[in-house]
Amino acid sequence: MTWARRAAVASLTALSAGAIALLSGCAAGPAAPAALPTFAAPALQASPSPTSTSSAPLRVVTLGDSLMSGFNLEPDQAWPVLLAARAHVSLTNLACPGMGFVVQGDCGTAYAGFVPAVAALQPQLLIVESSSNDFWEDEDEIRADTANTLDALHSAAPDARIVGLSTIWNDDADVPPDTKLTSDALKDAVNNVGGTFIDVGQPLAGHPEWMQDDDVHPTPRGQRAIEQTVMSALQDADVLP
Repeated sequence: MTWARRAAVASLTALSAGAIALLSGCAAGPAAPAALPTFAAPALQASPSPTSTSSAPLRVVTLGDSLMSGFNLEPDQAWPVLLAARAHVSLTNLACPGMGFVVQGDCGTAYAGFVPAVAALQPQLLIVESSSNDFWEDEDEIRADTANTLDALHSAAPDARIVGLSTIWNDDADVPPDTKLTSDALKDAVNNVGGTFIDVGQPLAGHPEWMQDDDVHPTPRGQRAIEQTVMSALQDADVLP
């Protein structure tokens, strides 16, 4: 996959409208961009627990890029929403196409711009993915921005369990070296704040039929493959039951 092909893809954001509103009223962490666009998204409700109906659902926030937002799909086809449907959680998906720890996405900010939203939401579980959008950026900048953002997220929501996920590539078995760089940068940053890093591998590898025509973004079947992989990994790490 080339940078030109990635850059040419049109964008779609799957942000919770309520979370966007929170950005303007919280002072914790780096300042949010002056005017993030507002996108309509369905309200995400907690699914019933298979073992208990009396306990409050776990408050979960996910922060990531177009793979997490469900680019070019319906919002409820994104893997975090699929995961929420199988777990007793209340989800806010702060995902924006084109975004990384270094690169500003279609929302006009890198991940750090969403620190105020995380501070306002005060999740119990914060899931952050490293992104291929940071490929070809300076290595020192990737490591510094990733570390600084994780420090800010931890300060904004000190009681949250932070889980970092490795970078997911497309269906090509020839994974770029930057995949390891971006993943390792997040691993180090998550470990430094006492979080949990999970290498989810490459759930899309070897399945071109799971990719959209741009060869960059997964189809609904590809999103399900990511969700199944992440869900199993979170259970194995005792993050979710």
